[in-house]
Amino acid sequence: MGLRELKNKFKRMDIHHDQTPLSAPGNQSSLANDDDIFQKPIATKEPPPLFKKVQHNAIPKGCSLNQPIQTNNFYNNLTLEDQTCPIWTMPYSLWFTKEEKEQDFGLAFNHTEAQQRVFGPDPASSHAQYFFNPPRIKSFVLSSENFGNLRLTLHEHRKMSVTARLENDQGCIVIPLCMGMGFITAIYDRIQPIIASQVGYQEFKQCGQVDSLKKYSVKLFNQVTWSIYSDIELILKNPNQIVGSSPGTVQIARGESCHYDDTAGCYPVKIDLSGTVNGDIGEYRFTYILNGRSRSGKTLVWALPHHQEVVKSDSAADCTDLQLDSTTKGVMKAYKVNELIMQEHGLPIDIKWDPWTETMHKAKATWSNEAKHLIRQAAIEEMKQDVVGMANIDSMYTSGKILDKFAYVAYVCHYILEDDQLTGEILPRVKQAIEIFAKNQQKFPLVFDTTWKGLISSAEPGADFGNSNYNDHHFHYGYHIHAISLIAKIDPDWLHANDNLVYNYAITMLRDVASPQADEFFPQSRSFCWFHGHSFAHGIFASGDGKDEESSSEDYHFAYAMKLFSLVAGDEAMEKRANLMLAIMKRSMNMYMLYTDDNKIEPSQFIKNKVAGISFENKIDYATYFGRGTIGDEWIHGIHMLPTTPISGYIRSPKFCKEEWDQKLAGIIDRIPDGWKGILMLNKALFDPKSSYEWFARRDWQPDQIDNGMSRTWSLAYTSALL
Repeated sequence: MGLRELKNKFKRMDIHHDQTPLSAPGNQSSLANDDDIFQKPIATKEPPPLFKKVQHNAIPKGCSLNQPIQTNNFYNNLTLEDQTCPIWTMPYSLWFTKEEKEQDFGLAFNHTEAQQRVFGPDPASSHAQYFFNPPRIKSFVLSSENFGNLRLTLHEHRKMSVTARLENDQGCIVIPLCMGMGFITAIYDRIQPIIASQVGYQEFKQCGQVDSLKKYSVKLFNQVTWSIYSDIELILKNPNQIVGSSPGTVQIARGESCHYDDTAGCYPVKIDLSGTVNGDIGEYRFTYILNGRSRSGKTLVWALPHHQEVVKSDSAADCTDLQLDSTTKGVMKAYKVNELIMQEHGLPIDIKWDPWTETMHKAKATWSNEAKHLIRQAAIEEMKQDVVGMANIDSMYTSGKILDKFAYVAYVCHYILEDDQLTGEILPRVKQAIEIFAKNQQKFPLVFDTTWKGLISSAEPGADFGNSNYNDHHFHYGYHIHAISLIAKIDPDWLHANDNLVYNYAITMLRDVASPQADEFFPQSRSFCWFHGHSFAHGIFASGDGKDEESSSEDYHFAYAMKLFSLVAGDEAMEKRANLMLAIMKRSMNMYMLYTDDNKIEPSQFIKNKVAGISFENKIDYATYFGRGTIGDEWIHGIHMLPTTPISGYIRSPKFCKEEWDQKLAGIIDRIPDGWKGILMLNKALFDPKSSYEWFARRDWQPDQIDNGMSRTWSLAYTSALL
């Protein structure tokens, strides 16, 4: 499809719709570099010259181009089109308002409660297809007198923070934007504050002093109370405007609490990410770089439910009784900390190459002679296909699936069948197919974008699922990296042959998606959001509901591919990051994307869908971008299953898989006519490997009932190992 059609698809999915830094007392120190897994770069050199340098047609608005700009994170909307689509720092939403018809120019913000959510298509139904939060309710607008001709610029780009500047010839407002920030903080330079409200101020009163700050309480006409702290005097000018007496700093938070009093005056301007992994225990921390001072020496930050479950004791001690609803991820809690530390146990350090599930009753995967006979027959048949021709197509995504399919066939022939003849037949052809991409000789070669800084397709933006606009890079490149890892496991020398040809290809893709730190060529962790606990696939297309992700399974497939590559490449820090990512995904996805009946995070009328469909920052829609299914909703479920690999059983519990099967899939499975049936049947092995194996082993086999990225060879090998 073309660019316009792709952008329209995104829009249809939107249903509506000069301050001196002070070090704060008590600020904790970050980890030593020797221990920090985020201080171990994948590589630092310029990408290989075979990737032609290009400038992107879409220029990030309000940004200096001398550093990588995030393309898939929370603030990216502010860099796109007219910069007016909202962003979500959680729990607050903010957006740039500058249209002539608007009452006040500036940065608007709001918070919505769970009771405000809109469910559809029938709001009265007990079973909802989607829900979203009402957008653009202007509880407040940070503005000033004669604040037209505004420019919004962004500075100090990081994965979880950025600094916004709203300015014109009169002066500017500096607004640090950090994920989970407790206050909306605005520093007014050379101009006097106007804090406007489209909702309107019903009550406004000063509530005394908090150290050197004046404290105000505001009740809006929607009966919601907010607290305002400022180092200048504020007065109510009219029901829609509060004005300041001079330039100064203003902080606003929803509700009233002594915890706001304890932390007002201090605010984060940056967030540093660090972490350690020791055995199967992983720790990750958000260190807030602070300006100002508070009476407690700490700031206030909001944490999501998957953080709350694993907050380390020294952070848990500072948990408050403050709670606010997030948009799509349950109730957030506030912590008085300068460093939020989470500790995950049970990292999948022992899940590597062979099939694995929670329900395996044997120490390691084994195969019966009967199973090996069937696997061999399937491999011989599938090896007749044109590996190179099937893979050398115009899509990084689909070609990656094909490469991964045949890499698994080669892996099975070598390690499970232990058949040198079969391995010798398939392995060279898979290598040849991969090397076309490693040499960058595919139909649409990859190029290095010097604008945003990244590795993108040379196809037009609407092609290949928007790869050239940074859509889905972890999905696309994950398949390629996984295929390379399987082949390098068979032949380790191949990875570094021809002057590191394949190694350099894989490394560049990994740097594009998952660099542990930003460098001059790539941003930090383009896809995976360490705050949300999963990745965002949505690239540089503006969206009224924020970033989104469709396929949870292709998300963790990338992390699994990264892990396997680290094993063949000998990168211990990469392996630790991958294992930590997988542990975080296991927790977050089973709260926010994969729903057992006892899920307490998502709305009760939505968890009946069993899977999220598409998870946006502001809504969840039980759908896909390409449809629902030919029979029922099988595409929605299948996109959260593929591909099935040893890591699938770590993320997807037998309990969840059986509930999903019984409630959503059992009634339609026999009528599904195409490859989606194979995807669903392979996933069934996670709770019922016997019937799954029997389906793949049957004599009346129909090749058109498995996906083009699947092989019967791997499906038989996987399911029979679990018996």
